[in-house]
Amino acid sequence: EHESPDGIKYYYNAILKESTYDKPECLQNPSSSSENNNKEEFQSEKERTWSEILDPSTGNYYYSDGVTTTWDKPDWWDKEDHRGGGGNTKRKHTTPNGHEEYDSSSTPRKKRKSTSKEDSHESTDFQNKAEAIAAFKGLLLVKGISPIMKWNDSVKICSSDMRWKACEKVLAIGERKQALAEYQTKRANELRDLERQERMRAKDAYLQLLASKLPKLPGFSPVSSEYASVRDSLSSDDRFYAVDSEDKRARLFHEYCEEVRKSDERKIRNEQRDAKNSFLTFLKEREEAGDLTIASTWNLFLASLDESIRSDARCRVSAAMSDEDQELYFADYVLELQAAEDDRRNRIRDARRRAEKAQREEFRDALRRMASEGLILPSSRWRNVEDTVAADKSHDPVQAQDRDTPRSLFEDFVGEWSAIFHKDRLFLSQLVDALPKKKIIVTEKTSHDDFVKDLLDEASHSTEELRNLKRIMNSTSDPVSSVRLYYDELVMSARDASEQGNRPRSKRRGFGRRVGGSASPVSSEDEGEILEDGEVEDNAPTSGKDQTVQEESAAQTPQE
Repeated sequence: EHESPDGIKYYYNAILKESTYDKPECLQNPSSSSENNNKEEFQSEKERTWSEILDPSTGNYYYSDGVTTTWDKPDWWDKEDHRGGGGNTKRKHTTPNGHEEYDSSSTPRKKRKSTSKEDSHESTDFQNKAEAIAAFKGLLLVKGISPIMKWNDSVKICSSDMRWKACEKVLAIGERKQALAEYQTKRANELRDLERQERMRAKDAYLQLLASKLPKLPGFSPVSSEYASVRDSLSSDDRFYAVDSEDKRARLFHEYCEEVRKSDERKIRNEQRDAKNSFLTFLKEREEAGDLTIASTWNLFLASLDESIRSDARCRVSAAMSDEDQELYFADYVLELQAAEDDRRNRIRDARRRAEKAQREEFRDALRRMASEGLILPSSRWRNVEDTVAADKSHDPVQAQDRDTPRSLFEDFVGEWSAIFHKDRLFLSQLVDALPKKKIIVTEKTSHDDFVKDLLDEASHSTEELRNLKRIMNSTSDPVSSVRLYYDELVMSARDASEQGNRPRSKRRGFGRRVGGSASPVSSEDEGEILEDGEVEDNAPTSGKDQTVQEESAAQTPQE
């Protein structure tokens, strides 16, 4: 004998696996059996009322007339005349809240007992394991199994339910334990979420109470007010008790006051920012109108404004902008104007400086080009090549910078080149005039390649000399190689010796190449001038090298 969740007793046969709401005859005594027979006969004559009852554990409806109970809805349930005799019966419908309702529809009286094994299977069979697992978890939820309950305790609570037995037929114990673990995990998360939501609702209700009550309290200040001074005023509202802890109430009160204080500060800052932006817009308009320049001061600026302009709302003193604030904003604005003007001037000056630098670089490149063409030598003087240099297109932009700039750049260029050549010439002359006897002889017919070959042969005896010679030959800093200049000088000396014989030579430059390819005539400007490095004085004794070249040329002339 068992009792269903709604309090109705039923009987279960463990051998036949059958259940019934009728008490079996084996459990009845003879006296009670006769009384039940008489009762059944009485009920057979009396019309019975069928009821549709909700099972709270499953949410499904079952049907009962007080004697017979079934999960299947009778075929005649929705028919008005369900009895052969057409008798009228009352139809009872039990709602989920336990109330019984009657209607006037005709209900048949038909005794049907779902005590067979087939009916039991129809109400408990599952189509697959997924459906059985879902039903098992639903049973755990209906029975109120907590997330921390053990397996054995769950069995004690649920094993008497027919759905538990139905699940036993489909699911193994391991599958049921796994379903229990999944249910408890999900249920724990749900309960935590519900608890968190409940706390949030309680907190929101309490904060709404603070927002509605505190601003209306006399003397309340979010900066100085304490929780104890306002507690009694708040406790009269039910929302005060939504938060169950006094410490939490006090903490939320202080958080609310802090947030109100920050909100007030943000509001003041926003008002100050808006006032400042409006005033700066006003200054910008005055600048465009010409009333404000980089030389303006605050007092002069105010004095220059008409009364109608000074009455502009953007220029008025307010709680968000005082006189001192206006003067400070004005000073910052003028400083920005001055900085912008300085930046503009600096950019213009920097652009001009860069352009002038590029012009000077272009002029130097022109000088290098002229040097490579033989128009300029290390011994060239500005007065001798000024017209040639001035004809180049790079001369005028440089002269526009300063009148003396072209000559200064020329003299720097020639000076650097002359210093390098003098150093290289000294080394090359030592190779040509090597002791104890001369090994390199240069005549008019000596080619540059032969001259270079002779130098390499002479320097090959010393690693250091060979390295220095290759450095001179491969130098890219000089417009013309020092080897080439020295070769031209020696060839010119040989040509002069051949043409003049033993006669004294006229004054000439000592670097071999002449400007324009011919010797420059001696002008009156050269008389009495101080000789520079590389210049040869008239009637001056020739060097040992030049004299040797002349003597060798003279000795070879008769043979030629």
